[in-house]
Amino acid sequence: MSWFSSSKKNESALSKLSNKIFENSLFCAETLKPNLEGKFGRDGKEFTLKHIPVLLEFICFFLHLTDRYAFAQFGQEKRNKLIDELGPSAIDAMIQRLCDHWPTSSKDRLRKDFFDKFNSRQMEYGSCKELLLDPKDDTRTLEKIRSGTKSEAMVGQLIDNLSEIIDGKINTNALFTVEIWGVVMESLKKKELQDLVSEVSMG
Repeated sequence: MSWFSSSKKNESALSKLSNKIFENSLFCAETLKPNLEGKFGRDGKEFTLKHIPVLLEFICFFLHLTDRYAFAQFGQEKRNKLIDELGPSAIDAMIQRLCDHWPTSSKDRLRKDFFDKFNSRQMEYGSCKELLLDPKDDTRTLEKIRSGTKSEAMVGQLIDNLSEIIDGKINTNALFTVEIWGVVMESLKKKELQDLVSEVSMG
């Protein structure tokens, strides 16, 4: 039995943390729904093929951010154990809420796609030293276009990844940047993820 699931209190805290990651991700993804519906139609197959990856991208982002909070609060070993259980818990929260009616094979494929993406994003987001950077201090738009180089900040990389999902290219749209900045910071301003990490770690 792992260090953080040794009591009902910590099991509850882990569940609350995974649900909060999903809720933050869904809140952010929902703000892009009008954009996706305008480009791909309302609730059609093409819409779903974009909306689900957008939601998974936000889940990867908030999981990585939680990973950083956990490392800062109680070090690498316990952080690793937490993330090992938190990833499956977060994707299961998504499947239970949105995809429970899917065939088992489709849900299994979604889990695999998520973990493939999450492992890749852990490395990408992990290379960022800052959550946000002023555009003048970040990768220039021309450099992004010329070489495909992504932002050096976590939120900037999130924006580039979302743009690649939606439009097939790294973001060069300032309005899209402002939109994602706003919704992410709105999700983080209550510091609920940090508080829930502390609650999990107290067992």
